[in-house]
Amino acid sequence: MANDTALDGSKSRTIPTSVRGLLVLALLYLFLTGVNLLGGGFKSLGSDLVDGLFQGVSNPLAGLFVGLLATVLVQSSSVSTSVIVGLVASGVVSTSDAVPMIMGANLGTTVTNTLASLGHVRRDAEFRRAFAAATVHDFFNILAVAVFLPLELATGFLSSSSLWITERVVGSGGSDFKSPLKAAVKLPANLVKDLLASLGAHGDLKGGLMIAVGLAFIFVALTFITKNMRLLVADRVEAAINKALGAGSGFVAMALGVVITVAVQSSSITTSVLVPLAASGVLTLENIYPVTLG
Repeated sequence: MANDTALDGSKSRTIPTSVRGLLVLALLYLFLTGVNLLGGGFKSLGSDLVDGLFQGVSNPLAGLFVGLLATVLVQSSSVSTSVIVGLVASGVVSTSDAVPMIMGANLGTTVTNTLASLGHVRRDAEFRRAFAAATVHDFFNILAVAVFLPLELATGFLSSSSLWITERVVGSGGSDFKSPLKAAVKLPANLVKDLLASLGAHGDLKGGLMIAVGLAFIFVALTFITKNMRLLVADRVEAAINKALGAGSGFVAMALGVVITVAVQSSSITTSVLVPLAASGVLTLENIYPVTLG
């Protein structure tokens, strides 16, 4: 069985990089289609039903825990954050209500590396080092929420800043811009809508099914994007971290954390790689911290 697994892994790594690149683009297209369906589904639902579903997230603490629980359930902050972005884009959730939900998603993503540390639970010394490494990420996100959530509630700084940046990037006339990507994404989304209509789904039922299909597309796309990118860079991640930390520069290590996370589209993978390195004594908490920041 182990040999079969190893053989499967070696086969998956023989796929050419160009093919993997095309696969990522196809999955990204699927992801955008899912976001389109998600927004369209909520627009298809009655306004009273939508207001009832999301009435609770206007409470910042409720929004925080919704984001946290959603991320823990799907084990991906990318999925939960993408869903929140889709809700804001469709007008179901306001930007100010989304901020605590995003913070909750950031808290939820720390669960993965904590679970990774449990793999060393039978060896006391290793488990102490591994669990301490995992909680570096936990405490950083907890402290970030402790600082920025009260600031947002008191001043609206984060939501107003995001709107200011949007105006600078998109421009005040951004609503008149006809995006070719948006037009391309509408084609498969409309096919799904027509299929549901042909099956007799209308009104709230059609909206609910669109939401379910959209969520499935988002989850599948991000899951396979992450797996695909991880296979592309898995052999290089550990070596790159050791090399950067060997250079003795915290800024280099932080930049490396940014690059790796962008490459694999998962902060959980980056931080989880650090856990076994800490457990074996290769890295100290001081080494791990700048990579976690990145």
